[in-house]
Amino acid sequence: MTDANFRRSLLVCCDLRRYSAADDQLQRALQELLVQSLDRAAAAAGIDRTTWQRQPEGDGEFAVLPSETPEHLVVDRYVRSLHAELQSVNRYRVAEAKVRMRLAIHHGVISEGANGFPGKDTVLVARLLSSRAAHVALDRLPSADLVVILSEHLYDTLVATGHTTLRADDFRRVEVKEKTFDGHGWLWVPDAEVHSIDLDPPAEPGSASASPFGPVTQHAIATGGSTIVQAGRDAHIPRK
Repeated sequence: MTDANFRRSLLVCCDLRRYSAADDQLQRALQELLVQSLDRAAAAAGIDRTTWQRQPEGDGEFAVLPSETPEHLVVDRYVRSLHAELQSVNRYRVAEAKVRMRLAIHHGVISEGANGFPGKDTVLVARLLSSRAAHVALDRLPSADLVVILSEHLYDTLVATGHTTLRADDFRRVEVKEKTFDGHGWLWVPDAEVHSIDLDPPAEPGSASASPFGPVTQHAIATGGSTIVQAGRDAHIPRK
């Protein structure tokens, strides 16, 4: 059976940080700022968002772009425009009210179903967006307004091959394990050194790894009879 809706398109989805922690009035304001930011970024990049098939999700959006949309225009110009827009929106906002966003982009197969867009590529971009790496990067960079994660396909065929102004070595390959999905994505944070971000999950309170000296303490006798104490990655020789 042939699917008449089958096509290949760019899939773009985004989500705001800590939206659920906001009260009703702030959530309303954040929704308005989210839509305005996306629209203004598209206009600045010369993209008509009225042609996108969009599924609003309160604190985010899932969008399927027309098949003829130039990939480099979205991955490069649109993303840069969105970053600039979020910087402008957040400049005078208190931390709790800032519009801070994760953005995931993939290019793949899409078809329309009875209640959305079924298919593996739709699942893939959703898993990239919800990945631990994307969440942790935004949490550990409080000055960042935007975290971007691309699929391996987009990175390999667009960024790594020089079809954008984005630098390939500004991206970091990260593991994505969400539900039944097991793969990788490429993480980029504008104006930040993505390779220096500690993407390890935070330690559980009360666990050994939460200790400032690390989970393991070892003793050894060095030459001359000194005792070396090692805790985690740090070592020192106690003074007598």
